[in-house]
Amino acid sequence: MFYSLVCLIILGVAMDLSYGKSMSIRSVSLFSLSVLGAKPNWIGTFHVTPLCDQQVCCCFTGPVKVTAVAHLFMTISGKLTGKCFGLPALFIPPILKPTTYSTTLLIVGELNLSEDSSTLTAKSPLGPQCNGRAVRQ
Repeated sequence: MFYSLVCLIILGVAMDLSYGKSMSIRSVSLFSLSVLGAKPNWIGTFHVTPLCDQQVCCCFTGPVKVTAVAHLFMTISGKLTGKCFGLPALFIPPILKPTTYSTTLLIVGELNLSEDSSTLTAKSPLGPQCNGRAVRQ
């Protein structure tokens, strides 16, 4: 993959010389290199922001910890509040660590990590009132 990115940059420079469009081609080549080299960082502690309606939903509260297990797996754990039927916390056992910025979990719904890996958002299958958001500490 790195070799193909180097070829992209060399091709961009060669086109610069022949067509005189150095600024546009060079900036696209370098942008492609930075975007393709980024990897999602799911592991860490995220602090929940008030988004989920505790009067209607079971919501994470406080810190949510995403912990690495071996190299390919992760767990998610945190305290709960709201309509949780007496359940004080949730621990999601090891799941395959996503290689992209999005994954789907049965209990949580669609889980997305921002491109800078600073924010987790959850799109609940129960509706927007149960969606969640947490920012990396």
